[in-house]
Amino acid sequence: MLQIDRTLKIPYYVQIYRYYRREVEAQRMIAGMKLPSVRELAQTVNVSKMTVEKAYYQLASEGYILRRNKARYEVAFVGQCREAAGGPGDEAAPAASRRSYLYDFGSGDMDMERFPLEIWRKYMNKVLSEPAYLTACNDEQGVPDLRDALSRYVYETRGVYAPPERIVVGAGTAALLGVLTSLLREAHSDIAVENPGFRLGRELFRNMGYGIVPVAIRQGILDMDALERSGASLVYVSPSHQFPTGTVMPIGMRRQLLRWAEEREGVIIEDDYDSELRYYGRPIPALQGLDTSGRVIYMGALSKVLPFFVRLSYMVLPPKLMELYNERRSLFRQGASVPEQCVLAAYIQSGELARQVRRLRKDYQEKGALMERLLLEAFGKDISVSRVVSGVYCHIALQSPYDESELRRRAEERGCRVLAMQSFYERPEQADTKEFLLSFSKIPSQDLKQAVAALHRAWTEKEG
Repeated sequence: MLQIDRTLKIPYYVQIYRYYRREVEAQRMIAGMKLPSVRELAQTVNVSKMTVEKAYYQLASEGYILRRNKARYEVAFVGQCREAAGGPGDEAAPAASRRSYLYDFGSGDMDMERFPLEIWRKYMNKVLSEPAYLTACNDEQGVPDLRDALSRYVYETRGVYAPPERIVVGAGTAALLGVLTSLLREAHSDIAVENPGFRLGRELFRNMGYGIVPVAIRQGILDMDALERSGASLVYVSPSHQFPTGTVMPIGMRRQLLRWAEEREGVIIEDDYDSELRYYGRPIPALQGLDTSGRVIYMGALSKVLPFFVRLSYMVLPPKLMELYNERRSLFRQGASVPEQCVLAAYIQSGELARQVRRLRKDYQEKGALMERLLLEAFGKDISVSRVVSGVYCHIALQSPYDESELRRRAEERGCRVLAMQSFYERPEQADTKEFLLSFSKIPSQDLKQAVAALHRAWTEKEG
């Protein structure tokens, strides 16, 4: 706790400056933590406001604290790592997810300013005031009202045939993939995955004992010849917006993939993770809508159009797998909050979700274009930026004398989190250009210019 020693000859503002600098460097104050307002601190330690302002100005000029949007000063990122909040029994989060960043180009989470929290709160209050309704909604497969709402929603927006009785709701994609690893184990020992592709899905299957068969994405397209040679009969794909390249699987290849599944008696896991966010052209229908033989498992999530705290995902199982699920349903506990499921059902049924998606499409289209322009202005001929046609990431290729790991380290030193494309490959590949994914969704529009400027300094200025 800050104490001013009035017996010392050291100026009061220097004592304040040294106290906060020491707390930040010792990691007792972490990035994002708010400092007292100038008035509040002046009253607390009985000094003038000018004294506090001089101390804060010095801290800000040295990069220990920052001030944005006329808010209170907050601790800046200076390389420290936030420890996991949970106890020893909690699932350990990756180091990258526990680190606090000034500019998080790696997160696909939405900016909370774009979410009507008061409407969500209204629905939550209504749900919590009806305990009998909550009790009736306790279903291991998911709240019936939510499955009804999702059934209509995915049919209208994605062309997915999803009877409510074949929808399973879960607390995030990872939880549903855990169910799938159990259901698919007897018939499949290996799983083919896009390379590059979704890391979490790949690692979850690997952890459950599946063999991982990487299938190359060449110019954004799945190598079907390699898939057919692989011997696998289970494949994980993202046809409507391949992650991380952002490409769309052509209709001819979709039909070829469905034929492959029929001939091999195989199964396709279709990840449709951010299909709502398409900014140009007509929406791309889901692969599941073309499936006539029950070979596609459809995975859906609303994580890009709802806040980070709403961790609800869903999957649509084909008839045979749904039968197997029902036989084993006692093994699968529902981990998703019942009140949260009820609120999401009301949010969809009222039309609020559709309005939210329309708002985000407009905002993200403008934000993606702004990000592209700022990057090109900052880096010039040393960068190429793919046009953002969907999703929340810019795919960039950078000409730099540094390798990707060094560029990532330098970015983190400046408080910027970035995602290197090499991290999405099963095995890293050599490349002349350094490729990254840069998300714009979590960074407020008014901060994008200074965020890109910070990244440019990190990647171009000499250290020391």
